[in-house]
Amino acid sequence: MRGLARVLILLAPLALGYMVWPVYAALEIRQAFIAGDTATLNRKVDWPALRASIKSSITPQTIARLMQDPQAPKPTLWQRIKAAVAPSMTDTIIDRYVTPENLPVLLGYRRIYRGTAQPALDLAEPRTVLAGTWLAGTRIDQFASFWVRLRRAVFYSPTRFEIEAEDQHHPGRRYIGTLEREGFEWKLTGLSVAGGDF
Repeated sequence: MRGLARVLILLAPLALGYMVWPVYAALEIRQAFIAGDTATLNRKVDWPALRASIKSSITPQTIARLMQDPQAPKPTLWQRIKAAVAPSMTDTIIDRYVTPENLPVLLGYRRIYRGTAQPALDLAEPRTVLAGTWLAGTRIDQFASFWVRLRRAVFYSPTRFEIEAEDQHHPGRRYIGTLEREGFEWKLTGLSVAGGDF
C-alpha cells in the first residue's frame, strides 16, 4: 500500500505538468503573435493545417474588409495567378494573411505600416492578475493572467488538446485553438474565432 502511495505521489506532479504544458505552449504562441516573433511562430505552428482550419472562421464581411485594406500585404505573383484561375476570395485571403508575418495582423495584434509589421497602436495591455505585487510582469503573472481568460481546456487524446480563451482586447471574442504534440513540442494546428470577427 505504501508503495502505491509513493508512486502516486511521484506521478501526480508529472501528470499536472503534462496537463499545464499545452496551456503554456498556447501562451508562448500568443506572446509570439504580440511580439511578431516569426521564429517562434514557425516552430510552434503547423501552417498548412492552420490555413485549412481558419477558412471556416472567415466571414464574407471579413473578406471584403481585408480585400479593401490599403495596408494589406501585397499578393505574390503565384497568389495573383491562383486568384485569376480559381477566384475564391477566401483562399486568397488565407494565403496572404496566414503566415508567420501576417497572422498577427489578421488577429489585430500588429498592423502593417510602410510595408513592415508594427505593434498595433491601440492595444494597451489591460491590468494583469498580479499587478502591484513583486511578481508583476513576470512569466508567472503572464501565465496567471492567461489562465483567468481560459474558458475551456480539454484533452481529446494524450497528443491532442483544445483550448478556448477570451480575447482581452476585443470583448466577446473567443479563440478556440487546437494543439497537437509533435515530438516534444505542442504545435497549433487549428484556430477558429467565436463571438466576433477577425
